[in-house]
Amino acid sequence: MLFAHERIDRDATRQLILEMHGGVIDDTDLRALESCTSFASHLWVGYIRHRPVCAWGLVPPTLLSDRAYLWLYASPAVEEFKFIFVRNSQRVIEEMKELYPIIYGVTRIEDERAIRWVKWLGGRYNEPINGFRTFVIGGTNG
Repeated sequence: MLFAHERIDRDATRQLILEMHGGVIDDTDLRALESCTSFASHLWVGYIRHRPVCAWGLVPPTLLSDRAYLWLYASPAVEEFKFIFVRNSQRVIEEMKELYPIIYGVTRIEDERAIRWVKWLGGRYNEPINGFRTFVIGGTNG
């Protein structure tokens, strides 16, 4: 199989993140990613040809919330397989919506790839504020 994804636990994430970069990653980036994974209630990793290339996570504001914040980390390898990545992202988002009916997040307005990806997943954007756009996936309209 060219692309696969699976849910993972926090203990596996550091090693997978390092694998995405051939074992070398800037310490600041690694700390930021570890911070995201430490707050996530659920984590997934995507593989291309058995090599980890991306990770998704959901961070709910409270334990009883019906919504969660979505983050994605995609290594440069995803660009080569972007259409397969998008198709599999659609599968992952369906799993996420079973856990949290409302998924939200934020993107920088200049990050056209991220905006396109969120729209492919059914995301609706609000007006830009200070260089960022918030989005919602799911809820009553999606």
